[in-house]
Amino acid sequence: MPRILIVDDEPDMRLAIKNVLKLRGYEIFEAGDGLAALDIISKHDIHLMLLDIRLPGMDGIEVLERTRKINRLLPVVMITGYGHIRSAVDVMKLGANEYLQKPFENTQLVKTVKRFLDDKKYVQDIDTSLEGKKYVQDMKVSLAEKNEERSSLLLRPFAKKIYAAIVVAAIALFIHFSILAKRLSYHKVFSIESSNISSMAWDKEYLWTGDWVEETIYQYRFSKNELKLKKKYKLAGVHISGIAVSDGIIYISDSWKKNIQKRKIDDNLTIMRKYSFSEEIINIFYDGEYLWSCDTNGTLLVHRMDDSLSVISSFKLSNRPDQIFKQKKNLWSAISSTKKIYKHNLDDKLSIAQAYKIKDLPGDSPLSSFSWKDGKLWIVRDGIKEITQMGMRYLKTDD
Repeated sequence: MPRILIVDDEPDMRLAIKNVLKLRGYEIFEAGDGLAALDIISKHDIHLMLLDIRLPGMDGIEVLERTRKINRLLPVVMITGYGHIRSAVDVMKLGANEYLQKPFENTQLVKTVKRFLDDKKYVQDIDTSLEGKKYVQDMKVSLAEKNEERSSLLLRPFAKKIYAAIVVAAIALFIHFSILAKRLSYHKVFSIESSNISSMAWDKEYLWTGDWVEETIYQYRFSKNELKLKKKYKLAGVHISGIAVSDGIIYISDSWKKNIQKRKIDDNLTIMRKYSFSEEIINIFYDGEYLWSCDTNGTLLVHRMDDSLSVISSFKLSNRPDQIFKQKKNLWSAISSTKKIYKHNLDDKLSIAQAYKIKDLPGDSPLSSFSWKDGKLWIVRDGIKEITQMGMRYLKTDD
């Protein structure tokens, strides 16, 4: 039976979670503080820990750090009442596998737990981790007790195996770094239908682009290293400054009308709703969970994907960019006129970690849009009917 440890200083919260999970057949352990949680982990084979970030004395982040020293395989789901993005990012960096934000629905809790505990093989791996450590220790003791002749007989074939393993590892490293070098220096140019692209958005193998002059959305398919036009949509009167795609829905920002439009992906991109803003929204991005928007003042908002696009976080970017892209570990932004790309830390100020310029970029055409996919940078320049795909080697630090 899978064993779950609930760590929360609120007895009512522990009881509520316990009642939901016990009905699903899980064995439950409880702890009201960090020390009690660490004691349980050291004495029992726990399969999943639900850890509140706010605890008396030792907070959840410190408990997470110490847990990783005791059992690196244990899945940890952080529970936070904060609406701030930084909390979620920080705990994921420290080794949490997932996080839940209070208040959460029972179905969301069960779905998250099942994602880790329905895999029987994974649970067995955790169960046997301590046994495996004991077996290795016993084997070392046994070898030490053997006489010199028997040890020699055992170690000779063992040495051959080590040598063979080293050779295989060296070949694998050579192949890995060869592929990495090729990826970093990759460069390919694709022809496209329009020359005034203001925004790009990926949806699996599909690349969506928006032309602000022609007031047209283009959908391309990227397959077998080829970019082919699949469909285009004429949106009369829409000044397209940004696009984002999510589950059959496309969001389009119109900087002139100061709104974001929610449209259904059908033959006409039927409009479903409009969201008005006080400032011009010049770019948007969907990171798989939240919609990010940026206005002309450099204000960046993080929206829930609900009916009102409610704001959960707000940042003021010092560089006042006109393009944004969010990755798991960094936010990227760009300024069209200077052709500079910035990497931001995911901290409470989205501070700039590094500024870059693109090497070997001929002409003076502005950088009108950029995107990342599979470790490669995609860029579009104003007035040129081309999209360029390139590796990280083409980014030069701007000192």
